[in-house]
Amino acid sequence: MLQRILLLLGESSAAESARATAFALARETGATLAGITGIDVTALDLPTLGRAGASALKARVEADLHTQAEALRKRLRAQYEQQCTAHDVTFECLSFEGDPIEALHLAVETRDLVVTGHDAGFHAGAEVPLPDLLSRLLASMPRPILVCGDDRPEGTDVLVAYDSSLPAMRAVQMFALTGIGKGRRVKVVAVDPDQEEAARRAAGAASYLASHGCAAEAAPIASRLDIAEVLRLETERVKPGLLVMGSYGHRGWREMLFGSTTHRLVENPPCPLFIYH
Repeated sequence: MLQRILLLLGESSAAESARATAFALARETGATLAGITGIDVTALDLPTLGRAGASALKARVEADLHTQAEALRKRLRAQYEQQCTAHDVTFECLSFEGDPIEALHLAVETRDLVVTGHDAGFHAGAEVPLPDLLSRLLASMPRPILVCGDDRPEGTDVLVAYDSSLPAMRAVQMFALTGIGKGRRVKVVAVDPDQEEAARRAAGAASYLASHGCAAEAAPIASRLDIAEVLRLETERVKPGLLVMGSYGHRGWREMLFGSTTHRLVENPPCPLFIYH
């Protein structure tokens, strides 16, 4: 069961959506919530230009960026503390200065789930879609990650995207073990050109979820369309509060296809994505 949540703090619309989602999960499950903010020193190390005075200019620019990042860290901590008080959630905020991947790997040793906006970054300045930080997290994080888009979800239903690949199996298992699907309507979507194969996959995942106390409906879709497009259309129709899917397989055509699908959906999440590598 879900016990401890780690929330990556930021100021973007996606970060605000992530905070709202994390507070809602904490309220629904009774899990504790910790925010994390810091300074990504790797983003502050600028290249040196080969001209007179370049080193001094580089030092001044890096110092300015560090000052901005420090101000952002303090601002985010203060905002988060106020929101914890408003939501009657115990305030806990972690802070770091260094490599964010190392800091996050250390923080998740005692957490079950990571919640973040799709444009997460620990430095001052404009965020970008699917930055390097999130790509690295999706590939290496030993815990499931819930990636939020700019808009908050309209519904509470859950869609499970399932293709029988190992990443999809792992994601479904982890989703079941967290218990966050209990009490929600869950629909397992399997897409394949062959209707019988789609039905077999959807039924298998629905049966597995049922064994963990999660009432799930099998929803096979026979289609030759791009899987990412099918899932996006389905989320527009159902308006779920969560989409569960696997991430970044390494071999086999299904795993490669699903990894590409995951990447494209993460760039612009149609709803919060529950992803496990």
